[in-house]
Amino acid sequence: MQIQRNAAILLSRQPLRPSGADAWVKQTRNAILWVKANSLVLHSSIGMQTWELITALASSEGIPLTLLIPAPTEEEYREMRRVVLEQFHLDKENVTFRALLPDKGEVYDKHKFMQERDRLIVRNADVLLPLSIRPDGQMSRLLAEGRDEGKPIIGSWKVEYEAREESLGYTIRDEHLTDEIRSCGDEYLVHWTRGSNGPWPTEDAIDYYLAIVRSKSYPRSGLDTLCSIVEKRKIVASSRNMPEHTPTVSFSCLPPRELVPLITWRARRRLMSFEPYGIGLEREYASKLGIQPVRYYNRDSDRPSDVPVWLTQSSGVKSDWRQEREYRYKGDFDFSAIPKDRLVCFTRTRDQAAQLQAATGIRTIGFTA
Repeated sequence: MQIQRNAAILLSRQPLRPSGADAWVKQTRNAILWVKANSLVLHSSIGMQTWELITALASSEGIPLTLLIPAPTEEEYREMRRVVLEQFHLDKENVTFRALLPDKGEVYDKHKFMQERDRLIVRNADVLLPLSIRPDGQMSRLLAEGRDEGKPIIGSWKVEYEAREESLGYTIRDEHLTDEIRSCGDEYLVHWTRGSNGPWPTEDAIDYYLAIVRSKSYPRSGLDTLCSIVEKRKIVASSRNMPEHTPTVSFSCLPPRELVPLITWRARRRLMSFEPYGIGLEREYASKLGIQPVRYYNRDSDRPSDVPVWLTQSSGVKSDWRQEREYRYKGDFDFSAIPKDRLVCFTRTRDQAAQLQAATGIRTIGFTA
């Protein structure tokens, strides 16, 4: 069979936190290598995990790409194009961008445009490579349409579609806590971290997806995030939900045992509210480094004027943020010069704690046995 010029790798939506051990990830890489060996141009996109994994692998292999980018406006399309070039380390000479924009007067419906994106990619490809397709899903229907149109379909890498069954959320019961956690008070200021559903703030998208391909388990769990922080000896500041968008690092003097009720799954955001992974330092020592307590105020009262705005926080309406007993540090927090005996780490299990302590020399306490 004569292979055509353009190809598209087809994947239905996959589990949120994949790894290189997943069949669909392995086969995506194999299909990418076949596309490269046959000197094809690959159609892909962004905005969805599967398309972004394909884009990252194609970029790493130097495969020519045609990227279809849905966007609400021309201006946002141009900005997304700039970001994609940077985040996926794309060669400008090796990629063709195409915009998918609303018609004049049309309201941008993200779900509708993502479906249209998939349809256009399948329509514009000369050969289709189905990998993991949900039988009754959008991609299955598009594949059938492509087959009816006489497009060549190569199923050499097809694997059975598997929906995610296990829950990513978890809780910790008070009776399962270790004695070490029970004995911890508020002598530490702790930066609590958690798993991520995407790249860390310190990495580009291509590095995140290539880490997935190389991994045996999802590489951005709460433990992975903590290990990365300890390895780099720096906590990167975030402006998310901060007053005036000031980048800060948050700490809490809440005793670890009192964190347990806050360790819950937030279905809407598909993230844990808190996880039992953190790095802290002695509270008295921290006060010398510019880590300061947050001043809370009622929503119907004025913001305190005798402290910087970035150190203030509304007590909340649906939630009472005062229970977090937050402290903040302005900017990135570099702890490379802090003696290890002033630091402490926390992990979910005692086994994880033993491994981290052995690797870093920092005292580490597990929440559960």
